[in-house]
Amino acid sequence: MDKFDFNGKKVLVTGASSGVGREVAILFSRMGAKVVIIARREDELKNTLALMYGNNHSYRVLDLSDFDRIIEILKDIVSKDGEKFDYIAHCAGLAIPIPLRSMSFVNISQIFSINTYSFMALLKCVAQKRIFNDGGAVVGISSCVGVYGQSANAVYGASKGAMDAFVKSAAKELRPRKIRVNTICPCGIKTEMLANQTVKDIEGKKIDELPDYLMLPDKVASIVVALLSDSMQYISGVALDVDEAKTWED
Repeated sequence: MDKFDFNGKKVLVTGASSGVGREVAILFSRMGAKVVIIARREDELKNTLALMYGNNHSYRVLDLSDFDRIIEILKDIVSKDGEKFDYIAHCAGLAIPIPLRSMSFVNISQIFSINTYSFMALLKCVAQKRIFNDGGAVVGISSCVGVYGQSANAVYGASKGAMDAFVKSAAKELRPRKIRVNTICPCGIKTEMLANQTVKDIEGKKIDELPDYLMLPDKVASIVVALLSDSMQYISGVALDVDEAKTWED
């Protein structure tokens, strides 16, 4: 099989209602995969589905802050079509700038539930042989904020840094089944989520108003798909900087 050929493979993409998740889903469909897309907004999931190639794809509406529900849904998907997953791209995320003085248990829990606990729930599913095939891979979208920090984003950075730490042990545990687990740590993607932030260092309240130096979702999607492919079979337990060397040189 060609290393970038996903024919006959089943892929789960979270956060597929917009941004990187949508682009990952489209790219996987072009490469022959059977794709299941997940997010909260049904109308946007339907829009993503309309942009995908082929007609063997499906969607599920799911609030990814519900740890147990994530596991129930994945079990149900596999039970109904009899096909286990081969790959997961966890693209869902929540970014809310919170200064230290404004932290509360509620907003900390909200951010960790979407960014971190959902990723852990997915990997719990990966660890179950009845849900996930041997030899597959998982990529979660983390952030350079988890690695290098950012003012007023300590909670968000901690939630992403926890993802990066989690994959190191998860990769070791899943290694006997030849399942790889990685995260990527991009910094500044031209997405709806960034445009909607009320507190940010850049101008723009709509995607097309955001500056051109930001990363494009389709380019980041290509990195996700490449990292999931067999061509990266030696890469596991890694949090990969995706920032054109802009962050760590400052």
